[in-house]
Amino acid sequence: MRLEEMERQQALSGLRNPSVLTIDGHVIATDKDGYLLDHNDWSPLIAETLAQRDGVTLEEDHWILIDFLHRFYAEFEIAPEMPVLARNLCKDKNDCRWSKKYINGLFPEGARSVCRYAGLPMPVGRGCF
Repeated sequence: MRLEEMERQQALSGLRNPSVLTIDGHVIATDKDGYLLDHNDWSPLIAETLAQRDGVTLEEDHWILIDFLHRFYAEFEIAPEMPVLARNLCKDKNDCRWSKKYINGLFPEGARSVCRYAGLPMPVGRGCF
């Protein structure tokens, strides 16, 4: 194990309820619910790993939504509300299937799991649409 990874694991041991993912030799810090502690740690491989843990196979529409959420959060540091999400995805894909019902059909655990796969922090209140 590299020195940086060892130091990071030691630092994580002091966090409240820390968890880690070890992916491709990298230690990724998560909270107890699997949300990344650092948005910058996200990668498509992390999304795949989290989805596999939940029994979800990511296909094209899954990735469209995950990519949109990841990019939106990187720019605005907040998850989009449902009208913003639908308006942007409908415009980008020239269709309007992106309703909460459709998203919940793609992700059996609901919209919050999409946010987790996209590397967003755990939503509070009405966060994550």
